[in-house]
Amino acid sequence: MSGTFVGMPAFPEAAHEAVADRTLRANLRHATHTIRDKRAKAVAELDDWAELREAGKQIKDHTLRHLDAYLVQLEAAVTAAGGTVHWATDADEANRIVTDLVRATGEREVVKVKSMATQEIGL
Repeated sequence: MSGTFVGMPAFPEAAHEAVADRTLRANLRHATHTIRDKRAKAVAELDDWAELREAGKQIKDHTLRHLDAYLVQLEAAVTAAGGTVHWATDADEANRIVTDLVRATGEREVVKVKSMATQEIGL
């Protein structure tokens, strides 16, 4: 799989066109400055920004080290709330699960919410 969506140019070609697009460059510059300015303002409002950032990093690192336990905990909570969790060992299995679930409904089309997971597994 190339990672390029059907009908989209390869990255080098798309990048070459994007770099030449003055409007796109201006919009990206504006967005980047806006985001950086808002972040700087938020950081300035907190005296302990560095400590909070480090605490967040430690929480993330702990969670990733114990992800297996947290995923089992999530499954229990989802199941208790009436949901169903499907486990897949790889992208192919995840795609088969999704396809089987859709086919079981008799439908031929689905609507997905924005998710990087579908891109990551090539759904």
